[in-house]
Amino acid sequence: MGVVSMPETSDVLVRFETGVGNIDIVVNTHAAPNTARYFLDLVDAGHFNDVTFHRAGASFSSGSERMQIIEGGAMYRSLTGEDRRPLSQVGLPLLVDFETTTQSGLAHIRGTVSLARDLTATGNAIPDVFICLETTPAFDEGGRTEPDTRGFPAFAMVTGGMDVVDLISKRDRSGATRVSVLRGQILAEPVKILKTVRMGLCR
Repeated sequence: MGVVSMPETSDVLVRFETGVGNIDIVVNTHAAPNTARYFLDLVDAGHFNDVTFHRAGASFSSGSERMQIIEGGAMYRSLTGEDRRPLSQVGLPLLVDFETTTQSGLAHIRGTVSLARDLTATGNAIPDVFICLETTPAFDEGGRTEPDTRGFPAFAMVTGGMDVVDLISKRDRSGATRVSVLRGQILAEPVKILKTVRMGLCR
């Protein structure tokens, strides 16, 4: 992104303004500084404006039919197959050095916000977020083995708008995807993220 960010000194309130309501999250800059900085840099650069929440589903490896997450961000065209380039060539920054849940002390419970990862190739975190609908230990470090045991980098918590998260999770999931394990998890009509903005500091 061309700019080296200064470390945040306070947790940050961020709002996703969507077509079906707002979702407010508090970004935990103290527990997960690298992951938080990566996400906030993406927000500041506009990468979470005019994108979508496009997935509602379960962990790749959990075998659960229950809706464990919704996912959104810039990766919709990659998931549908409209953009078939490897993630490393899409032009969006990936995060190598993220905090695991063991390092941050943050667990994947209802309302936890975490970064998706490039599970089929690099293992790096990617510019899509997911929000947990329920406690899911499979997302924590040691909860899975693919592509490693690091799990997913939790970095924030929903503080307002879980009703919106639940609403998104109940939408039609018959959308097209080129990723076989995601069939039945892509929203037929993704929910537009109109704008994502910092709302202030949480001390």
